[in-house]
Parts: sequence; structure tokens; C-alpha cells
Amino acid sequence: MRRALREAEPGGATGPAASAALLVADRAGPPEDGRRTGGHVRARVVIGIHDLPFHQEVQDFLGRHPEIEIAASATDAERLAASLREVEPDAAIICPVLGRALGDRPGRETGAAMFLVAEELTVPVLRSAIEAGAQGAYRWPEERGELASVIPRVRRSRPSSPRTRGRVVAVFGACGGAGVTFLATHLAAAFADRGLRAVLVDMDPAYSGLSAVLGIGADEEPRTIADLLPVVEELSPDHVDQALLRHARGFGVLLASGPGETAGPTVPPGLYSASVALLAGDHDAVVLHVGRALEPVARSAIGLADRVLLVTGLDLLSLYGARRALAGSRATASPERFVVVVNRCRRSELTATDAERILGVRPASVLRCDPAVGRAQDRGELLPARSRRAWRDVKALAEMLTVPGEAEADGEGRVT
Repeated sequence: MRRALREAEPGGATGPAASAALLVADRAGPPEDGRRTGGHVRARVVIGIHDLPFHQEVQDFLGRHPEIEIAASATDAERLAASLREVEPDAAIICPVLGRALGDRPGRETGAAMFLVAEELTVPVLRSAIEAGAQGAYRWPEERGELASVIPRVRRSRPSSPRTRGRVVAVFGACGGAGVTFLATHLAAAFADRGLRAVLVDMDPAYSGLSAVLGIGADEEPRTIADLLPVVEELSPDHVDQALLRHARGFGVLLASGPGETAGPTVPPGLYSASVALLAGDHDAVVLHVGRALEPVARSAIGLADRVLLVTGLDLLSLYGARRALAGSRATASPERFVVVVNRCRRSELTATDAERILGVRPASVLRCDPAVGRAQDRGELLPARSRRAWRDVKALAEMLTVPGEAEADGEGRVT
């Protein structure tokens, strides 16, 4: 985001760190409400940083800028929220700790542009920035100059039409053939059928099968995420939107590769993360198609998701793979974000009760065995909206996941 807010610089350096910090592009005009001093329009800023020495360092630096006015400061979430309401600043500079504490409240209530600062831009830090509604994340002190140059250009947005970011759902399977591609594609279609702006992102560059499932011919050359590499330094929502494939069922698709491609340009994980963050700012639902191997792209997908759907078939290989994935999730992510979906993709003597016994959690949803799935996939089509069985099960799951706060996983892995 930090570079998405400024004009592109010819010959600028590229890299995963730059793209990973892009969150929600907002090329703003001159501020309306700042105070004029010495011919400049000063942007009113609230600083909310938990660590006192870090807080003082940021305040001292920004306070010396001729176009920035420090209107208030806070070291705890309650005081920061109060300052945002009372001061009505143009921008707020927050740390990851207060970003997580505030969640999605302050920026939507006050219209202030949110910027996050941290000494390291890790995936959890980027997630905190997204949850706080931040327009940019900056590594301190290396990128403090860029932050200071962006703040005076921020225009306060009025709270006339507040908007929350879209819900990000990752679909992950610990074993090939579990039905990840089926669920991810149909979940995007189900969201679109509910009138939501939905997008599907392929985050499985090694084994991508979306092109075939979506019916993209071998002679077609659709845009993919690799088309964003030349603009990584000034990545914006428009750039990502132009790279989307428009599916007939009403959702967009950001492909990892085209049909028949076995190897293409290497795309850094940061570009995937940046694209997901930008899409979440412009869509109601973002579905991530995650590879079964937990390589960097897959790990970043799981880290950015609000909910991770762990798909398993009713066979021992798939179930024990899912059990290992659940055990690993406790060390790498919040276990409560994981919910289990059983896909009865073929007839089996095992039941959902057996799955619960092996996994130690009750499945949130069971997709029924449906011969129509194989026939549709052979034609490169999705199940029609009038289908029964599996399609109805996916629609019910989409309904549970639609509204943030209404589709939460309980301690036993059920969606409530």
C-alpha cells in the first residue's frame, strides 16, 4: 500500500517486502479539513502506539513535519478510540497491538485514514492492518519518510456510507482429491448468487486446476497474477481488478496460471498477499483456493483468512492428513479459525461420525455424494443453480459464512 499511495517512480526497486505491505490503495487528493500554516495544509493526526519508546519516536519524527499536526496520542485502545471520536483526525498512526484491539471500529466510525507502523512486516502484522481497516503498513524506521509524505495527501472520508472489508475464506485440503477445487469454485458461485461481490483467488501455483474446472480452453490466454508483476511497485485496486477473469456465474477469478502452463514467472508470496488485501477492500467475499502443500503462498493465505475450511474426504488417507493439518494449525494459526468440511465425493463405509472420532472435532458441514459433480467437471462447468445435493450443501455453507460474526467456529470445530 505504501507505494500504491504515491506516484510510480521509474526504475523503482521491486520485491516481496514492497508488495506485501500493499493493503488498500487510495490515491487521495489534498486534505479538506487540515489547518493552514505557512502556506501548507496540515493534516491532523492521532498516534496510537502501545510501546512507549516506539510511540515517542514516531511522535517526535512526525511532529517535526511542517504539514502534519499531532492532534492527540494514546497508548491504549480505549483512549485511542475516544481520541478518534473527539478529534476527528485526517489520519491515525497505529501499531499492531492497538490495531488488533480496535478491530474494525475506528476507521469506519470516524472516517480517518488508518496507517500501521511496525518494526517488522510479518503476515500477522499485515493481518492486523487489514482488520483495522488500514490503508497502508510501513516498516519503521526504514519507511518513515514514505509515511510522512503520504499523510499530508490524505483526504478525510465522511462516514456517510461506511463499508467493512470483505470476508476472506481459505479452502484448504491436506490431501489431493479431497474436493478443494470443487468447494472453492462453488462457494464463490454461491456467494455471487446471494448478491455479494465475490472473487476467487488461486493460491495454488504448483497444482492449479482452476482453468480446467472453470472451462478455460487450452487456446485461451487469460490474465493471471503474473500480469501484475510489472506494476508491483504501484499496485492498486484497479490493477488487480483488470487482472480478473469474469466468470459467467457472477464472480471474478484471479488465476495463478493459464491453461496448460507448467511453469511461469515466479510470483513472490507478497504479491498474493497484497492482491488478496486489495480485493478484500473492494469485495464482499474473497475465496482463496489453497494448495495442499504448506509452502509460503499457502501459509500466507491461511494467515490472511478470517475462516479456513479444511476439506477432507471420507477415506483414511484424507482423514489422517486432515488430522495432521489440524494439529499443525495449533502451532501456526488460531485453531478457532479452522472448521472442517467433509466431502462425500465418493461412496465410503466411513461416516461423518467416524470423521469426528478421528479428527477430534465435529464437521461444520457434510457435502453429499453427488454424481452430477463428476459430470459437470468433465464438461468444465459448475453445477447449475437448480442442482440438488452437493450444490444445496454448498449454498447452506455459504449462508453460514456470509455475515461476519454470525458464522463463528465453536471450540469443537462447528460453525455456529
